[in-house]
Amino acid sequence: MFKTEKTVNRLIFAMAAFLVAGLAASLFFNIRHVKEHYLDLAIFSARSVFQSAVEIRRWNADHGGVYVPITEKSQPNPYLKDPRRDVVTTDGVKLTKINPAYMTRLISEHMAAQRGIRMHITSLKTIRPLNAPDEWERSALARFETGEKEVHLVKGENVFRYMAPLSVEASCLPCHAAQGYKEGDIRGGISVDIPYSPYHAVIRAHIIELVATHLAFFVLGLVVIAVLGWAISGSVRELSDSLSRVRKLEGILPICSGCKKIRPQGLDPQASASWVPLELYISGKTDASFSHGLCPECAKRLYPEYSQ
Repeated sequence: MFKTEKTVNRLIFAMAAFLVAGLAASLFFNIRHVKEHYLDLAIFSARSVFQSAVEIRRWNADHGGVYVPITEKSQPNPYLKDPRRDVVTTDGVKLTKINPAYMTRLISEHMAAQRGIRMHITSLKTIRPLNAPDEWERSALARFETGEKEVHLVKGENVFRYMAPLSVEASCLPCHAAQGYKEGDIRGGISVDIPYSPYHAVIRAHIIELVATHLAFFVLGLVVIAVLGWAISGSVRELSDSLSRVRKLEGILPICSGCKKIRPQGLDPQASASWVPLELYISGKTDASFSHGLCPECAKRLYPEYSQ
């Protein structure tokens, strides 16, 4: 039972605080879930690009490289030590061999122009100087040596970086055995950079939707709390009024020893109007009403002939 309005106010405040805390926790965990969900999607996309590149490289290596016509974009690879690097067909077309590393670079250039996705093959023992790792790639390569299978990084709002290791296979040894590698070694890795701004745009849209939804629940919750608070406050006020009337009845009041009239506190005891009948006083202070009768003693005293 709520006995004071202060208690009601404390209850309303506690309900509002619980509402705010609950909605804040819900918003926090929902936003974190959204970010983790789209991060997982980015990892899946980058991993798919990496795995596709590995399969393309494996196919190339299994065939000992592929030949393409020499063009402005497909120039002979100066780092490929192969006596059959450049050949001429019987009809005079000049061809150059594209090995797995060179193919990876050419595909990366094509994907960067078409979709903004970049791949970079790198290792701690590079043949081509431009394949040297940057600081983040060097750190990733060191982590691969300890057994990690992949690493990733969200760089600002525009780039998502992913990297996984490349293991030496038998088809890799013709080019890399001279570097001291043997089958099964971690030879390096391929880093994949994909645009992350589309993910950020979707995340922001979801966050705005979540904030709007939680604000709507917050407003609705406040309305419900206000209605409940108003109802409880009304009940408390009625209870307080009833208790006040009871306290007035429980106080020490002068009562005439003869006619039993009551004199309310603060009135002049010498004034006849200050004395009111007992039943009138009680009726004015409570919801009680009175009917008249005779107790057995008064009946004997006033009407002895009828008292039997």
